Amino acid sequence: MTILCTLRNLNLTYGNKELFKDATLSLHHDDRIGLLGLNGHGKSSLFKILTGEVVPDTREIPFIFDKAKGLKDDTIKYSVFLVPQELPLEDDDQVTIKDFIYRFYPSLYKTQKELDEINNQLGIISDPDEIDKALHKQKDLMEEMENSFGWDLFSSYESFLKYFGLVDFNLKVASLSGGEQKKILLSLGLSSPANLVLWDEPTNHLDMESIKKLEVELENCRNAFMIISHDRYLLSKLAKKIVHIKDGKIKNFEGSYQDYLEFLVEEEKSRQALLARLKNGLKRETEWMRQGIKARGCRSKSRVDNYLELKEKVGKIKSQAKKKLEISVSHSGRKSKKLAELIDVGMKYGEKTLFENVSLNVHKGDKIGLLGGNGVGKTTLVKLLAGLIEPHTGIAKRADDLLTQIFTQKREELDPEATPFQLLGEGDDFINLPDGRRTHVTTWFESFLFNKDNIHRPLKTFSGGERNRLQMAINFTRAGDLWIFDEPTNDLDLETLQILEQKLSEFKGSLIIISHDRAFLANITNKVWVLEDQKIESFNGGYSQVEEYLEAVSLEKQMVEDEKEFKPKPLPEMNVEKKTFDKKNIKSIELQIDKLESDIAVLDEVINRFDYDSEPIEKLDTIHKKKQELESKLLMAYEKIEDLQ
Repeated sequence: MTILCTLRNLNLTYGNKELFKDATLSLHHDDRIGLLGLNGHGKSSLFKILTGEVVPDTREIPFIFDKAKGLKDDTIKYSVFLVPQELPLEDDDQVTIKDFIYRFYPSLYKTQKELDEINNQLGIISDPDEIDKALHKQKDLMEEMENSFGWDLFSSYESFLKYFGLVDFNLKVASLSGGEQKKILLSLGLSSPANLVLWDEPTNHLDMESIKKLEVELENCRNAFMIISHDRYLLSKLAKKIVHIKDGKIKNFEGSYQDYLEFLVEEEKSRQALLARLKNGLKRETEWMRQGIKARGCRSKSRVDNYLELKEKVGKIKSQAKKKLEISVSHSGRKSKKLAELIDVGMKYGEKTLFENVSLNVHKGDKIGLLGGNGVGKTTLVKLLAGLIEPHTGIAKRADDLLTQIFTQKREELDPEATPFQLLGEGDDFINLPDGRRTHVTTWFESFLFNKDNIHRPLKTFSGGERNRLQMAINFTRAGDLWIFDEPTNDLDLETLQILEQKLSEFKGSLIIISHDRAFLANITNKVWVLEDQKIESFNGGYSQVEEYLEAVSLEKQMVEDEKEFKPKPLPEMNVEKKTFDKKNIKSIELQIDKLESDIAVLDEVINRFDYDSEPIEKLDTIHKKKQELESKLLMAYEKIEDLQ
């Protein structure tokens, strides 16, 4: 495996928060990496270091960033490409889907703008010398676009947009839903020709069908990639290597995500066994130390040093042992069985019908997963059940004094200038919990894996995942008959996610969970609602039962699209002599196509085996140009044979 880049002596501190301490990392050309670590511990910062957006701290031992030849080249082809969690939009942004690509490739925007200006000039100037000068400029700009792989990039970007269902490229990006905006980011990442693509939570806000499409493309892509994701299905399927940021270090594990989980279990057992041995040794040494000076007078000073060293080891091992996130989900103790019911309910959004004639109910103990594409009305449905809105048609019933708690996707209600101390305790030192316990604000804060030193930091300094965890801490101070979670796993690190999953599995009340995290749904739900085509299908058996249904629905949609695309056209009248002539031509072109495809496959093999460390990059450019020529001829051959047929 050829090395893509190496980081050494990596140190990064923000205030009193140390993210990296003398960390190292090596990336290779064929790496498929899952990046793990608690929120706020450096995952996004590592991405920014790789892209050059963040410069690590300088120390006596300097930070070293060794890059392979390709990565040093600052062209589009060899850059590191970061796919962020959210689209970088500005206030009153009017950019269209088609032009959004320029936000990530400003040099291409400059070239394209100049090319458009030259093309406009050619339409109005008449002086021969000026025309000749403009044509030369046009040629230079087109070559520049070609050398920067601009045409291929635009074509690939638009192709992926269509693949994810975005066909009107003139729509304003700001007017799109969160899921549609996410599909633009996926298209940018999948079309990137960079050697290394960094994916930051790519499945947030995505429907299940789009997640599966992303999985297929990442399985077949040729880029090295590193991915931050809470989606364990995605990590298990794609990651061949795990990188875990912990205690300021970057730990590498060769193997799948599932292998890594098994490794952690064994590591935890070994750590606990070591801790037990150290405790026994510490007990003996403590008893010796407690003897008077007279009793110890004849013993060497080295034993005292050993005692202190042993004590430090125990403390270190204990601090490294896996922490538990203490979540207590409280229900109100309501005894009524039916909590909410919808009878022939219909809802609209403007002129759009979201759903109609929907009848369903929520009983005590139901743990319901709510699935559906973006914009089909999932959030509207749970608002109906919570009593926040009334139906346009039909009847919505709720039990008397039904107490509902909602965990939303967004955190706008949290004041960015407020501190966790103010938000959790509302000015008091103690919190009264729904189960009758009374706990100190700092203790409650620490139980959600926060450092107590951060309790007076303003919220705006916390990462997205940390804010999500804090929102969880606030919500879990309240009791409820019905808990509604709207994408609770977005921005959560895997350690927090697994503990949340465990606590919700143990919860005795009722839950409705809007989520596209398949593992999360499979481990918690006992009922699933699928909202599509303005109606709801209900499955009384959890996510595993509904998975086959979703696969069938996806295949059915694909078949409908295929029928539209490949509907046969009536053949024109043709005499026998013409048919014979065309058959000969078709046979000849088919042989030509076979030869071209074979030659392209050979070049692909040469490109895959190319050694970036020892072979000149010019050789690779020549191979790519030859491949483009053959692909152009292949396209023309397909067009000819299509015309003849």
